[in-house]
Amino acid sequence: MLEPLLRGLTDPVILFGHFTYFLLIVSMVMRRMVALRLLAVGSGLAKIVYRAFFVFDPVSVLWETVFVAVNVVQLVLIWYYERHHRFDEDHRHFAENMPENVDRSAIKRMLDLSDLERYEPGAILTAEGAKVERLVYLADGIVKIERGDRVVAICGPGDYIGELSFLSGNPASATATVVKPTRALIFDQARLSAAMASDTQLQRTLESALNRNLAGKLTRANQQPRPSI
Repeated sequence: MLEPLLRGLTDPVILFGHFTYFLLIVSMVMRRMVALRLLAVGSGLAKIVYRAFFVFDPVSVLWETVFVAVNVVQLVLIWYYERHHRFDEDHRHFAENMPENVDRSAIKRMLDLSDLERYEPGAILTAEGAKVERLVYLADGIVKIERGDRVVAICGPGDYIGELSFLSGNPASATATVVKPTRALIFDQARLSAAMASDTQLQRTLESALNRNLAGKLTRANQQPRPSI
């Protein structure tokens, strides 16, 4: 019983077979899509060689070829979006603040749903207790968050306004008032929700961005004293 096991650990053909699956497993833990696709292609090519020349299995060869072809097409699409879907100055800040594992194609589709607006000090972005119809991303500027007559937070570039209402459907829990001239990307909540319903990648992209922003806000709230203006 031990002999076949030892032979499997020293036989180059068997080790190569293990290596093909090792590449596939490693690809699944990659956070960047390009790295995942490249390792998947490498695994598929190795399996084709293994199944074609060492352990002949024409069915596996066929489907591994399809697997490689699909991943190569996806890599080409990623390259296309990287090269041809560049972000202008108004959108670059938004793209750069997205988590690293988010595809640029998903960011582009999300940006297509936004409108750029500018606000002067005193503008109200959300009113406590009122329905929130827009999700706001701050590209620059400063916004204070008040609950009652107390300032509970200060938001700046990279923060979202109205994300809790967007996720829960509840009215605004606080009033967001512009303090310094602000440039923001505005997403209509109804339109954004409809787009997410038919685009799971877009849904994951937004959820990842909002979760990251909420984590950042909580960290700042725990590290800084209560703000005052």
